Amino acid sequence: MDNIVDFSKSHNMKAYNIKAKDIIVEERVYLKCAYGCKDFGKRLNCPPNCISIDKFKTILSEYDNAVILLQEYRTSSKENMIDAWEDARREAFRTMMEVEKFAFNSGFTFAHLLRPGSCNECQVCEEKCSKPSLRRFSPEAVGVNLDKTLKNVNIIIDYSDYSVINLIGILLLE
Repeated sequence: MDNIVDFSKSHNMKAYNIKAKDIIVEERVYLKCAYGCKDFGKRLNCPPNCISIDKFKTILSEYDNAVILLQEYRTSSKENMIDAWEDARREAFRTMMEVEKFAFNSGFTFAHLLRPGSCNECQVCEEKCSKPSLRRFSPEAVGVNLDKTLKNVNIIIDYSDYSVINLIGILLLE
C-alpha cells in the first residue's frame, strides 16, 4: 500500500492508510444527503439511487484496507464557493481515479474509490448513466461518517476555513 500512498503524494494529494474496520458507517449520515444536498435523488450516484448503507456495510466488511485521499483546493482566487466546489471536485475526482487505476494495476483487483461529493461529470443525469465507468458514490452517500473516520487517522478538518476546500475520497483496497 505504500506505493499507492507514494503515487498519491506524487499527484499532490495527501494519503493515509486506514484499516477498513476503522471506516465508520452510520445511518444518521443519510440525513446529510437527504436534507442537506441539492443533488439528493437527482444524481445516479446519490441516494436513493446508489447502494444502501446496509449493503455498503456488508461490502466494506469484505475489505481489510483503504487509503484516505485528501486534496486541498485553495479558493482565495475564486469568489463563488459553489463554482469553486464544482471545479475542485471534478479535478480531484479525476486525479483520484488515476490512483484507483494505479492500485488496480498494482494488484488490488477490487480497488474501488468513494469519490469526493456527488458526480458532476454531466450537467444532468439521464435515466441511465452515460459514463458508467466513472460512476462512483461519495462516502456520505453510503453512510460514512467522515469526521469520525478521519479522526481514526488523526486528521481534523477545519470547516470554518473558507479559503480551503478539502476534497476527501476513500480508496478501498483488497
